[in-house]
Amino acid sequence: MDAQIQNDYNTAKNIGKQFLEVFLKPGVNFSNFYGNDSILTFESEVFIGTQNIVNKLSTLNLNLNFTNYEAQPSVQGILLFVSGTFCLPPDTNPIPFMRIIFLANANGSYYVKNDIYKITFG
Repeated sequence: MDAQIQNDYNTAKNIGKQFLEVFLKPGVNFSNFYGNDSILTFESEVFIGTQNIVNKLSTLNLNLNFTNYEAQPSVQGILLFVSGTFCLPPDTNPIPFMRIIFLANANGSYYVKNDIYKITFG
């Protein structure tokens, strides 16, 4: 693999991991991660803009645990694929999910531009 591509890949993996460790913590302030042009698709429902996305995510009250992630660099940001489980309180049975997140680069900082969230039964 080309040295620059390998470096970009490693950087994307590191930024992706740091982002996920903060983003998936309970009680996180989601408004810090989304912009007015962000789009969330949650199980085929579409939410556009910071406030609509924050309202949706805040109502879910999910306890998320990511078990695997992959990251790839892009010209305009970082593409993340996340899989894991979540629980709906008070239930403790884990439910698998997949999530695709595009972190857009805005003047050297990243925000969630696109977020696709899918529950994966079976």
